[in-house]
Amino acid sequence: MRVGENRPRQHGDQKKWILSGLMIALAGLFFSRFPLFSNNIARNFQSSQIHLPELVPLKNGLKPNEKLKKAIQVQKGVLVGPETIEFDKDGYFYTGLLNGQVVKVDSKNTSNIEFIAQMGTFSFEDCKSVNETPTKSCGRPLGLRLDKTGQNLFIADAYNGIFKIELSTKKKINILKSDDKRFGNKPMKLVNDLDLNDDLIYFIDSSFLRSVDLAIEEHIEANARGRLFSYDQKSNELKLLLDGLYFPNGLQLSPNKDFLLINENTMSRIIKFYLVGDKKGKVELFANIPGFGDTIRLTQKNTLLVPFASVRPSVLDYLAEWPAVRNAILKFVNIKFFFKIFPKYGLLAEYDLDGKVIRSWHDPSGIYIECTTAGAIYDGKLYLGSFYNNFLGVVDYY
Repeated sequence: MRVGENRPRQHGDQKKWILSGLMIALAGLFFSRFPLFSNNIARNFQSSQIHLPELVPLKNGLKPNEKLKKAIQVQKGVLVGPETIEFDKDGYFYTGLLNGQVVKVDSKNTSNIEFIAQMGTFSFEDCKSVNETPTKSCGRPLGLRLDKTGQNLFIADAYNGIFKIELSTKKKINILKSDDKRFGNKPMKLVNDLDLNDDLIYFIDSSFLRSVDLAIEEHIEANARGRLFSYDQKSNELKLLLDGLYFPNGLQLSPNKDFLLINENTMSRIIKFYLVGDKKGKVELFANIPGFGDTIRLTQKNTLLVPFASVRPSVLDYLAEWPAVRNAILKFVNIKFFFKIFPKYGLLAEYDLDGKVIRSWHDPSGIYIECTTAGAIYDGKLYLGSFYNNFLGVVDYY
């Protein structure tokens, strides 16, 4: 009987050991890919104390739903990091990828992908294998805009400045370099988005200190290093319109071209900058938003699509008033690991021009759509860009 009685215990102990071994193996695999500690100990971080706006409740137009769980993941493993989506009148869209490529995709047959340009100084062959961290040599196209003729595509290359591609010849022209001497001792380090008003280009630089591969550090450190500029292609005049911005990463000109909307990512808000009239040069709050937004885009209905790289609460909510703690995190903790432990939530919202939410699309699990950095509507479908995802999401608009 004793032997028989011991067998279940032995079997149970064996099962525990097996489960423990599996957990250790999985933990080892996780930490080997996302090691806990960083190698930033020698670096100097200078986080600032900030005061975020109150949390925006997820209700009314922001009421949670599961619409994004129905999203189709288009060209998975091919369209890696499709940050922004720009449609032409024929139903093709342009997007920039993590490896620095700019491509044109047929929305009716997404396997029909045309190579348009390779940003940076390296060739297509040199850059095609880049799939995790962008590089200056391959470039990183972020904001894209077609001009009103549809013949020229303007690009904000995070590393290298403002470009124009003549689509008929695919000729790439560096209109304004990031290290143009007119920027003085504060060259552009993270050119993020742009918009056009005929020959005038409005654009934002998220930071004069850090490049796009260190964007998470810039976000956590939370310093006002962002700027808004204008550049006149005819006169070659460059103007600083606004500085002291907290990681601006989305820019949209109003339908009447009388103001600009700027997404201030770190501060979880969209601000309005007046271009004409009595308020010219003034800044107002347009909307506090429920997370850390990204590329704002105007729809044909004169509404705004606002994507969210992540929602609140986040690291900054808990540590906004503790810059020394954030400095320690940046020095000693692997940021990739740090963000893996926070809950994921996919979100994109549509606003009117008064800053009111109309509707929203959610994935509360963050499994199907974790991060959105751009939205575009075409033929009853909502297209979802992402800086990180290795696919482009598509879901029904209604």
